[in-house]
Amino acid sequence: MSALESHLLRQIEHSRDFFWHRLRWRALSFYLPADRSFRLVDIGAGAGLLGDYLRRCVPQASYGFVEPIDSLEQYLESCYGAASNFRGLAAYRDVEIVTLMDVLEHQADDRAFLAELVGRMERGTTLFVTVPALRSLWSQWDVALGHYRRYDKTSFRRCIEGLPVDVRDLCYLLPEMIPLGWVRKVARGTSQGGEGNGKPAEFPDLPKVLNHLLYGLGVVSLRLRRWWPAGTSLMAVLVRR
Repeated sequence: MSALESHLLRQIEHSRDFFWHRLRWRALSFYLPADRSFRLVDIGAGAGLLGDYLRRCVPQASYGFVEPIDSLEQYLESCYGAASNFRGLAAYRDVEIVTLMDVLEHQADDRAFLAELVGRMERGTTLFVTVPALRSLWSQWDVALGHYRRYDKTSFRRCIEGLPVDVRDLCYLLPEMIPLGWVRKVARGTSQGGEGNGKPAEFPDLPKVLNHLLYGLGVVSLRLRRWWPAGTSLMAVLVRR
C-alpha cells in the first residue's frame, strides 16, 4: 500500500473533524448554491470527506465522485452507490460544480490532466481547485505523498494558460500555517528523492483544544483570503467557457 493510499484510508476514521479538512470545506462552501439543488462531482475524492460534509450541510446537493485508488473507490461506492461513480464518463452532464481538491500536485503532467478534465465539463460549470502552495515549503512530506510540485499564482496561471476557463478567484489560504510548514521542512528534510525518509505522512491527532484553535484562526484568515500575499494552500475558482 502506498503512503498516499494509507494517508487517505486513515482519513475515514481519523480526519473528519481535522481543522484542515473543515477549512477546505468552508472555503468551498462560499461558492455553493444555498437555495436550490445541484450536482457536484469530486475528482480524486479520496475518503469522500467532501461528500460527508455535503450530505450534512447541503442535503439538497447530489454528490458524485471519481477515485482511481481501487480500495477507496469501493469504499465510496458502498457509501454513495455505484451510480455516483463518474469514473470513465466522457462528459459530466448536468454537473454544476467540479472539485479538484489537492489532486493536481499528484499529476506528472498537470496541464494535460486539467485540459482533459475541463474537456469533460459543460459550459458554465465551476471548477474549484486547491493545491499546496509555495515551493519554499517543499519537504519530504511532499515526496512521501507523491507530490510533483507546490504552486504559486504564477505557476498556476501558467498551468491553465490557453484552457477554456475564466478565473473567478485565485487566492492563498492558511497563511497562519506557514511557520508550521517551515518546521515540517526542517524536521523532514528537503530531498527530491526517496520515500519521505520512511516517516509516516499522516495528519497528526491533535488535542481538541488545539484543533479548535487552528480552525478558529483559519476561519478568520479565510475572510481575508483575497489580501494574503502567501499561504500554505492556493485556491482557484474557474468557470468553463
